[in-house]
Amino acid sequence: MRIASLCVVVIALAQLGATDCDGGIIRDPNYDLWCGDSLCAWKVARGYISRTATWHSGDPGVLFITPDTTIEQFTPVNSRDGACIRFDLIANVDENAQVTLDVDIYGDGTIERSFALGTSAWQPVSYRFAVVRPYTGIRFAFTMHNYGRVILARMRAQVLDDIECAGIEPLRGGPAPLGAICGTAGDCASQICVENLLAPPACAACDPRAPACTGGQVCGLDDPGPPERAVPLACVDAGARQLAESCFADAECASHICQYGLCSTCRTDGECGGGELCRQTYVSGPSMCMGTRANESGAPCANDFECLSGACIGKLRRQCLDGRSCASDANCPVDAALVPSHCLIVGVQGGTCR
Repeated sequence: MRIASLCVVVIALAQLGATDCDGGIIRDPNYDLWCGDSLCAWKVARGYISRTATWHSGDPGVLFITPDTTIEQFTPVNSRDGACIRFDLIANVDENAQVTLDVDIYGDGTIERSFALGTSAWQPVSYRFAVVRPYTGIRFAFTMHNYGRVILARMRAQVLDDIECAGIEPLRGGPAPLGAICGTAGDCASQICVENLLAPPACAACDPRAPACTGGQVCGLDDPGPPERAVPLACVDAGARQLAESCFADAECASHICQYGLCSTCRTDGECGGGELCRQTYVSGPSMCMGTRANESGAPCANDFECLSGACIGKLRRQCLDGRSCASDANCPVDAALVPSHCLIVGVQGGTCR
């Protein structure tokens, strides 16, 4: 089985972790970014919020309007960043309100620890916890459980040296899901931990070195999970991937060629005729034979310029650097500055010339 030369890089990108220059792991910790009536970097899981003033006119905060209102953010922090985390917060919580900060390792819906926010009037509070290694991603959620005035203002979640959590019983996230970092097979819910030379080992549903796929399936790229985790390996249908789709090995592609992590129609110039050369379409698109000849109707294509008719028919594919399909940058893993990477056009998926 031939494996694409860049697939290990693609799989690795979502596992690098991300903190800012000071070890911060939260996007928009001061609630400055609003998209209309909602926060841009925080998701309103339930209930209603609004933007409001705090103790300073230039420092906005978040007002919780109804009971059971929850805002959350799934952060890309992982065990490569560290295992000791401190959460600092400034809020205005009246004596009747009940508010919790929930910690959900892996973002799987299981809350490993809840911190109750005490009554405060813009006084800073701090919470510290440790996490058992390895882990990948933590969802932080704030929930107001009853009526009462609650305004969240500045906050910061920061990775500290392990010594700062000495004596604290670490939280256990349980068996790791697909795409999460692992140390041994026992760390994974799937009981398969695949090693990678360019990134930490990751939990997978199959091992490409000893695949146990049946029924015409092969070990390849599965549908991606959250961008905080790597695109996992799983048993997928052989030959089901179209031109310009992401792939792990040749057998996944209808063309039987997986080049640079994308299903392509050539790998070398020698596979092209008529003086054409094997080149990538777009900046990071599939490899195809290109030259002075224009493709006739029905020929495979990845963009309009390859066709004699000037029209390549098919769905335009956009994907992140880790190979997952995307509609916008918001669907992609964040970079070292906690900013989502670009959602790039790679070509027309399964395109044919008109």
